[in-house]
Amino acid sequence: MLKVFLVEDEVTVREALRDNIPWEEYGFQFTGEASDGEMALPMIRKTEPDVLITDIRMPFMDGLTLCHIVGQEFPKMKMIIMSGFDDFEYARRAIQEGVDQYLSKPITRRTIKKALDEVKQKIDNEREQKNYQEKYRLESREYEQYQRRSFLEALFGRRLSVEKIYEEAQRLSFNVNSACYNILLFSVNDKKKNESDEFRIRQNDILAFFLRFPEYILSKWSLSSYCVIVRGEKDVVRDFTARGIEEIERIASDTRCPMQWYVAAGEPVDRFSQLTECFEKTNHRFAERFWRPERNILRPEDASLTVSDEKRSIDGVNAESVDPSIITGFLKNGDVSDVTEFVNGYLESLKDVLKSKIFRSYLILNIRFTVIRFVEDYGMDQKEFLEKLPFDIHELEGNSEKIPDYVISMLRLAFSLRDQESESKGHTVVKEALPYIEQHYTEEDISLNSVATVAGVSGTYFSSMFSQEMGKTFTEYLTELRMNKAKELLSTRKLHTAEVAQAIGYKDAHYFSFVFRKTQGMSPKEYRTKIS
Repeated sequence: MLKVFLVEDEVTVREALRDNIPWEEYGFQFTGEASDGEMALPMIRKTEPDVLITDIRMPFMDGLTLCHIVGQEFPKMKMIIMSGFDDFEYARRAIQEGVDQYLSKPITRRTIKKALDEVKQKIDNEREQKNYQEKYRLESREYEQYQRRSFLEALFGRRLSVEKIYEEAQRLSFNVNSACYNILLFSVNDKKKNESDEFRIRQNDILAFFLRFPEYILSKWSLSSYCVIVRGEKDVVRDFTARGIEEIERIASDTRCPMQWYVAAGEPVDRFSQLTECFEKTNHRFAERFWRPERNILRPEDASLTVSDEKRSIDGVNAESVDPSIITGFLKNGDVSDVTEFVNGYLESLKDVLKSKIFRSYLILNIRFTVIRFVEDYGMDQKEFLEKLPFDIHELEGNSEKIPDYVISMLRLAFSLRDQESESKGHTVVKEALPYIEQHYTEEDISLNSVATVAGVSGTYFSSMFSQEMGKTFTEYLTELRMNKAKELLSTRKLHTAEVAQAIGYKDAHYFSFVFRKTQGMSPKEYRTKIS
């Protein structure tokens, strides 16, 4: 119910309007009254009515002055002016102040009802449009994330000139005028591996936190990891970096839903174009999660802990640091783009003990056999795998500088097999899902998650595979199907807009018209006129 506030200096008029108008019957709640603008203003600020009804001539503060102040402070509030004077100047000033209705006294029930009905319709239309815009924004978020990730991949991969960086940032509405920037990389996984409802709730709580503040720009980075750009003044960036880490830790540490989580923080930079260097250092730190799984938070100040200042002998090596599960964990959960950072960071953590020839040989063979076992699971035998490597293991003897390149080449080859398998599976999943989408796109409740459930995969995986296979997001594809069908129906059948909306999966005809205009640049009615 909409709230209304009345300001009138004549007591008899004010009481007559207050007591004789059936406010609730008209859809309004009478929330207060005052005898002049000066008395009314603090009460309006407290009650924040949707509609203000005020006389024009009053002592202390007149109605036009009140409307001016209210219009500045509450631009969405509707204003109805009452006047006993048929004066053009008053009407002109009322229009200037954004008054919605100008009523001449005496005020009748019919007059006030007509004015209230009109402002109520106006409020309902504005709220409806706002709801449509929010709904469309939420539906388009998947596409925005897709665009953001593509931009960030190009930025962090050093594929953009400084001019192109700022051009693309402007196109995607990235605010690049901040005094300082930083990066957070984090990943969250369900320890039970089944992505339970409880896990999804916790995961969404984390994402909602970063979407709540303009100081954060959140982007999906891989199937289970996210990239957050922190922006603002230096002290703000420092504060929001810490707050982001604390929030991830708070939610992910909830014992009701065991999560495997990691977060790495970068070091602030002064320019948006310097985020590339910031990302490289942060990603290097983030890679430590594979060989230091006990450390959930990876900060810049912890970097000195990676390598001990004291020389370590073989006897002092922790067996966990050479556990084959470090390599298999990375191959299962990592990404090919992380290989160089992972290898360099992992070998750096062992650099003192790698001076030992015995340990060096053991480590390389340990990694090699682990990778071979992994690729065999994907159908490649040992001989074929070794033949694909750029050089033989014996070339490492007496040439330890080649060790990183050898390990990197092994891991990249293993990733290519894994990703081929994943792409093949993804291709099959999407191929099988397309006929289902074609058959059911006119149903209102079809969604990415409902199609993913039919395909037998998680929503996250299906979203990633669909975008990769189709070159567009699921939402874009579904909307495109619906709009094409709508244009067909508008051009070949004499259906009302509401009937067209219903036929393609939109229960709300107004929202259908909103989406049609947004995507086609004209209303359904204008489209029908254009082609007829």
